[in-house]
Amino acid sequence: MDEVRSLLLIAALSNAVKHKSVPAAGAVMGAILGSHPELRSKAGEIKAILGAVLDEVSSLSVEEREERLKSIAPDQYASLFEKKEKKKATLPDLPGAEGGVVMRFAPNPSGPLHLGHARAAFLNDEYIRRYGGKYILRIEDTDPKRVDPEAYDMVRE
Repeated sequence: MDEVRSLLLIAALSNAVKHKSVPAAGAVMGAILGSHPELRSKAGEIKAILGAVLDEVSSLSVEEREERLKSIAPDQYASLFEKKEKKKATLPDLPGAEGGVVMRFAPNPSGPLHLGHARAAFLNDEYIRRYGGKYILRIEDTDPKRVDPEAYDMVRE
């Protein structure tokens, strides 16, 4: 159980350092059981140890918590302060499109436009901005049973 106590201590210190507060029992327990599913069968025993570990970490100052975590789990400490680099989503290139593209937006006038229409229109617009070219609005009204006459105006708006 010394290994479990060490895991609990690291999780409690991480939680306390991350939130600059006393460690939260539920978060610490969740972190342990989530990262070590093999310990789930011992949850009762772990809870018994958890109280003492939380008391120990709570008794430390903010600076002492940071120093302790840095000394026993430097990688864990560093991961709390790493800035996560956000990947900027980009559309794939269109080979041979350097001279311009022709994109179309072809909604069916059966009712109001929805999020799926907006997505298609936005993506096509991005390619027009990147490569230049034409953007064609084609109303897909080949099925007269589905056409709502008021939808023509909604699409134009």
